[in-house]
Amino acid sequence: MSLFGALQSGVSGLSSQSSAMGAISDNITNVSTIGYKSTSVNFQTLVTAQTSSTLYSPGGVQSAPRQDTGVQGLLQATSSQTDIAISGNGFLIVNEANTPTISNEYLYTRAGSFFQDDQGFLRNTAGFYLQAWPTDAAGAVIPANRDLTIANQNIISTDYLETVNLSSVGGTAAATSTIGVGVNLPSSDTQGQTHKTDIQFFDSLGNANTMSFVYTRTAVDNNWDLDVPPPPGTEVLTVEDSSGNAFQSVGQLEFTTRPADGATVVIDGVTYEFDSNASVTDSATRQRVDISTSTSLTGDVAALVAEVIAHDSDFDATNGRIAISTASASTIIFKEDGTGGNSTTPNGFTISPLGLLDTNGSFVVRQQTDFIVKTTNEIYSDYDQFVFGQNPTDGDNITINGITYEFDNNAAVTGTNTTVTINGTAGSATATEIAATLANLETAIEATDPEFAAGSTAVRLRADNQNAFTGANNNTLVLSTLSKGAYTVNFNTGYTSVPTRPAGTGATAYVVGTAHTVQSSNAIVFNSDGLPSAFNVASMEILGFENGASDMDGGTGNSPQPVLNFGNIGEANGFTQFGSEYTPIFINQNGSQFGTFAGVTVDSSGLVTVLFDNGETRPVYQLPLATFTNTNGLENRSGNVWNATQNSGDFTLRTAGNGLAGQVAQAALEQSTVDIGEEFTDMIVVQRAYSAAARIISTADEMLEELLRVKR
Repeated sequence: MSLFGALQSGVSGLSSQSSAMGAISDNITNVSTIGYKSTSVNFQTLVTAQTSSTLYSPGGVQSAPRQDTGVQGLLQATSSQTDIAISGNGFLIVNEANTPTISNEYLYTRAGSFFQDDQGFLRNTAGFYLQAWPTDAAGAVIPANRDLTIANQNIISTDYLETVNLSSVGGTAAATSTIGVGVNLPSSDTQGQTHKTDIQFFDSLGNANTMSFVYTRTAVDNNWDLDVPPPPGTEVLTVEDSSGNAFQSVGQLEFTTRPADGATVVIDGVTYEFDSNASVTDSATRQRVDISTSTSLTGDVAALVAEVIAHDSDFDATNGRIAISTASASTIIFKEDGTGGNSTTPNGFTISPLGLLDTNGSFVVRQQTDFIVKTTNEIYSDYDQFVFGQNPTDGDNITINGITYEFDNNAAVTGTNTTVTINGTAGSATATEIAATLANLETAIEATDPEFAAGSTAVRLRADNQNAFTGANNNTLVLSTLSKGAYTVNFNTGYTSVPTRPAGTGATAYVVGTAHTVQSSNAIVFNSDGLPSAFNVASMEILGFENGASDMDGGTGNSPQPVLNFGNIGEANGFTQFGSEYTPIFINQNGSQFGTFAGVTVDSSGLVTVLFDNGETRPVYQLPLATFTNTNGLENRSGNVWNATQNSGDFTLRTAGNGLAGQVAQAALEQSTVDIGEEFTDMIVVQRAYSAAARIISTADEMLEELLRVKR
């Protein structure tokens, strides 16, 4: 019994050592296999229960192979952008199909030698396709199934994972969202001097556009205004403060050819018709633009501007609400100060160019849709307006810049008050009587207060809300800011008819007995050290791109409003005002023109970002890593992949670097964990053990042969 047991024990030794030799051979042949995990063979005794205390019953040995799946291989740098290694725990998710279906199995690997196949999918050398979560442009994970709205990041299915495909990444263009400017504005400049910075920016289609920042020294020391005309091919540009209030809003009509006879444009509710044969009759809502003597486009444009100023009192020669552009004599510029409009629509006035056509029916302006020029916030206006609804009564008085003016119809004013004669009936609402009384007030102000020089525009009169532009209809007192800065206007107690603001600003009445401050908050204010103390401009809104680009207004689906960065308050890192010449320091902005795919990067968290040849980048995928409670319980499959088993436990998907998951290394591969020196050493041991087991069999055979000879 023992001799036969010895034979069986020797056979088990041969079998076990053969198994060990097989593992060594696999290890050695896979020494260069990316991500390969070496297999070691351990041995365990095979014991036969002993039925006698004086005899031994041999058992043998069993082999127990084990692949060390959790052992980290060395990382080796490569020159391929699509090679991926994992430093630490976790497995990449792959699938045998580039477009997985329910019948295709998801597997796990650390063999990250991926390359683009003929369709752009990332496939490793074993033929398995890399799976990842798709992301939006901000890098947030989104479902692969676009019918779903919530991305579940711990489910492996085609609803949430998709095969990484770099050929499907289209070109990109980025709209400008920030504009930074740094200049030194000369402290020695006098009122009215200007300087200009030309800026390039990109719209949502990647087109390069240009605009100019014009800085104007105001009458107040250390104060500068900013003027930004709309870029060519746009309708309206509005500069806003940090609270979204309009600092300035500018619209434009860019004429490209002469309008046809009968062409029309609606400006602030009034229709203006170009006429070359005196066939148009002026009315309250339609005005004739005489182009019968004009011989050029610029002449037609000048005629339109003159007609608007002559027949709509909201546009006068001093408020700058309409003007011919200094950059082009064929472009009309519009600004809004709250002069027009009405109390129900105080946000600006509309321009409709839909009738501006030539004889062929084509547009003669680049602006081809209705647009609104927004109302400038009152705190940024260079002047305040006071609309008189009726003639003042005897004794009504108003204090302007410290001087009290008393309206009088009986030559009896109080103390040292300045007399303003009431024309017509006190308290009358007749337009001509109000206009005559206000004319007396203007004369009294210019004669009494030296800061309001006679003939200047510091104090002036105008009609309100599209009244015919004649002196007989002037019902509005306009007071401009002064070089000294702020001053007050006070309608004293007892005033019987308090003036209102223009209808376009909401028709808010001034308060009796409460001083109203006339002061313009300028765009850029410096302190006495030449450093900025306030910026009243923070962003821009650009609307109506002729080329079809989206509005830059920050709305849903539109491009963001460009944020203006002029430096920090109290620091010389942007705008300064020192005793030197105008000096541009820097101009920078983001955004870019159209660019095509140029490369890919994968960061340590597994975020796949594509690079474009215009310098832009865009996240497209997030690589998840699958971790298991018992990695050595995974089942090995051909192609250096594993599948989950009951022994391994369920997977947990993690972002690289999160929790138990390791980090991703781009342009690197994990080498095999095989130590070839150790394998050859083990081979010698296995060889000797195998020979010894064979010797057991041959010796037992000789002993059996000897036993057989006893019978003879």
